[in-house]
Parts: sequence; C-alpha cells; structure tokens
Amino acid sequence: MATVLAEFKSGKLDDTTFGTYAEQFVKQLEKDRRGEKFALTTTKLRGIYGLIMNLYTRINDPADFDKYRADIQYLKVKMAYEAGREATVKDFLQKTALMVLVDRIKTYEQFQLYCRYAESLVAYFKYYGGKDK
Repeated sequence: MATVLAEFKSGKLDDTTFGTYAEQFVKQLEKDRRGEKFALTTTKLRGIYGLIMNLYTRINDPADFDKYRADIQYLKVKMAYEAGREATVKDFLQKTALMVLVDRIKTYEQFQLYCRYAESLVAYFKYYGGKDK
C-alpha cells in the first residue's frame, strides 16, 4: 500500500503505470489467498467501482472538478460503510489504497487517474479469478 500511495503522490503513478500497479496488487492478493478463492466477490468489488464510476460520469471536464469535490470526499465515507459491513471489502480497500487515495485527489487529472486505477483493479481481479456472488 505504501508504494502506491508514494507513487501517486510523487506523480510516478501515471497514465502509463496505473495498470501495472493494479495488476501487482491483485497478483499479491492471489498469492495471499494460498490456493483459496478470493473471499471478496466480484459483486462487492463492482459495488465499490460503481460508486466511483457514478461520480466519474458527472465530472466530464476540469471545470466540473471543483463542483464535485465534496462528492469525491464522500466516496471515502461510502467505502468506509461498505468496509464496515464486510471484512473482505475492508481488506481489499486497505491493500489497494483505494480509500486512502481519495484524500490525495487534488486535481482533475488525479481524479481521472484514480478512476482508471480503480477500473484496472476490477479488471485484473476478474482476470485472476475473482468470483461472482
């Protein structure tokens, strides 16, 4: 987690690296499960992703970014609620830094990058064996 936070803050997590970081995190999750299926279901993950994409569709250009700053911060609240309901969601959010990264979003470009990172996590999760409900 510390790596992706540092890379995001330093600008090293960018349009050319977000997919690689997402894949690394999902591969690590796969190793951590020791041959067992992912405890987190695709349905739960897509629920978190849906929260992010709902906001993504409203922020169409840099001019919209300031208008929705409070809604971006509210993502963290919704994620905290989901994490409190389900330990597997909490574990995933902690390991991938999705919740913590919300606080690091200061520009429209960083928001775009965050959304692409989240999308990549969902894609690689499914690719590497994420289960359906």
